[in-house]
Amino acid sequence: MNIWHICIFELRRILKIRSVVLNLFILPLLLILILGTALSSTMGTADDVIPDTVRVGIIQMNPELGGGSDTLNQALDTFVNSPVVAEMVKVQNFTTKEEAVHSLRTGKLDFAVLIPSDFEQNVMMGKEARLQWIRGKDNTLNTLGETLFTRFTDELNRKMAMTKVLGPEVMAAMASYSEPGATNSTSIAVINPGKTGTAYSSSQYYAASMLAMFMLYSGMTTSTSLFGERDNKTLIRLQAAPLGNGVIFAGKIVGNSLLAFLQATMIILMTYWFYGVDWGTHPWYIVLTCLLITLASMTLGVIVALVCKSTASASATLQGIIVAMTFISGGFRPIPVDFVQRISEFTVNHWALQSFLRMMLDAPVGEIIYSILMLGVVCAVLLAISGLIYRKAGYRYE
Repeated sequence: MNIWHICIFELRRILKIRSVVLNLFILPLLLILILGTALSSTMGTADDVIPDTVRVGIIQMNPELGGGSDTLNQALDTFVNSPVVAEMVKVQNFTTKEEAVHSLRTGKLDFAVLIPSDFEQNVMMGKEARLQWIRGKDNTLNTLGETLFTRFTDELNRKMAMTKVLGPEVMAAMASYSEPGATNSTSIAVINPGKTGTAYSSSQYYAASMLAMFMLYSGMTTSTSLFGERDNKTLIRLQAAPLGNGVIFAGKIVGNSLLAFLQATMIILMTYWFYGVDWGTHPWYIVLTCLLITLASMTLGVIVALVCKSTASASATLQGIIVAMTFISGGFRPIPVDFVQRISEFTVNHWALQSFLRMMLDAPVGEIIYSILMLGVVCAVLLAISGLIYRKAGYRYE
């Protein structure tokens, strides 16, 4: 008897349990179908990714200068009237913040920019100068507005820094040299990430998120199996055989790992054949991502099994962790909150979901590898924690 004998026995034992087969293989396919169909209206194609013209209100809080200096007004007018920006925004000027807020509430504006009274002074002194946002109801339009006007402040700060370093005479000479035949440019390009003319659908999104979540549930079968041997006192017989505790432990981990990988293979193939989910053109990166999720699943199951005192507490703890990570990472629905998104970067689900989505969108290989590497870092941390706990607690009958 060796690791592979224990592994094969573990697979046979688990696959005979109907509830396990239902939860690991059938339930994720049903959830992908239900969520993908019910929430398809919240996710569109690439045509919906690039929004219509954004109605932006600009409020200048500078009463001493009568609504802003000529330099600032000229720079702002040049920016908003440039061909690229003019296609995306429609600007309205306001004298008070209250007027702009009222227009936002009544739907006459999509986004508003408030220019503080000390904005130009901070720019001239080389200090950090920021505009203030007043967000509307549409998160996509808010993001576009913030991106455009952040680009404006960055460009303004860059020019002021160059003026201080090179001097106004040199800058004037450079400007006069570039004027003939040159056109105003904002250095802004409108692109659509991923495949040209495509974006991930709701079925793709939930296929990726549910795959990551249910692969983590394989860790629950690991903890249940580890507890089962002790509760049924069969671990005593296994330890009586000429086997080390490490061999028994490894055999169970390998068996459950194979089960998780079998689960991933089935979900990917079934969603591709029956739901039309496009998983991209990087099959080996998909395999690598699934291997890392499997590793994370097993380490989570080991940590919970060695820390908790009973099967019930281990199952409840692990289920709570998986659901929490899935929710925070936007697995049920994307959460456009910066604080939550920062927390999600510490979870397995976030980087697994990002890896799958970038592969689906045929993103640059560097972006895909970055997500996979970050997933590997999270797995390495979990593996180190599980190793420390195993060395301290071990797997034995007590």
